[in-house]
Amino acid sequence: MKLPASTFYLPEPANSRAVRAIPKASQGHFVGEFVFGVEKPQRVRFESLLEFKAALCTVYRPGFVDLEEQIAPITFRKPDGEIGHHHLDYRATFEGGMRIGIVVKPFYIATRSTFRAEIMAVAGVAVPAVVDRIVVVTERHIHPVELFNANLFHAARRPVEEEDMAIRHRAARLQTPVTVEHLMEQGRQDGVTLFGIARTIHRGGLRLVRKERIDGRALIAANDAKAAA
Repeated sequence: MKLPASTFYLPEPANSRAVRAIPKASQGHFVGEFVFGVEKPQRVRFESLLEFKAALCTVYRPGFVDLEEQIAPITFRKPDGEIGHHHLDYRATFEGGMRIGIVVKPFYIATRSTFRAEIMAVAGVAVPAVVDRIVVVTERHIHPVELFNANLFHAARRPVEEEDMAIRHRAARLQTPVTVEHLMEQGRQDGVTLFGIARTIHRGGLRLVRKERIDGRALIAANDAKAAA
């Protein structure tokens, strides 16, 4: 049977690379896994809703390359002199080789002096052997617009060849900014959808004029850098 040109199947995702066991189910806790990537999909597990949000926003940031969870434990000396072991929640790699260690904690924990002292001690050992920087992410760092758009990018990640090509052609001809709704209306006959436009924004074929949710009212424009290339 011949499949339509727009049909796309994701390959089997690679297994989680966590070295510490993460439960697949937990009473009272939001645990699970998601898959990022298209050509080489990768499973990533999480142990809280905050971890999931932090991971998803990281994956869809510009220049993102890879995300590993619960990497090998870092042995460090605690402020009281005892030896401790710490698993970074994530290690994100970006273009240029920058490795960022991510520690995800609720704000009320992240602001405790004991926690801050411990993370400083972990950073003293982990940088630069394991990561180039360590950052602490709390719920206050998850911008609602960034999270909304990351969820949309994730849902729209599977390519649709004919639609994507139609959007690229229309994007190349844009002279002034237009709304997402306008572009969808103009491209309706070519099957242009919100998902397709979001995918094109994430890939750099279009850009948001301002930081806002990608919906029908969002203002988009041709990516000048791509056009110049």
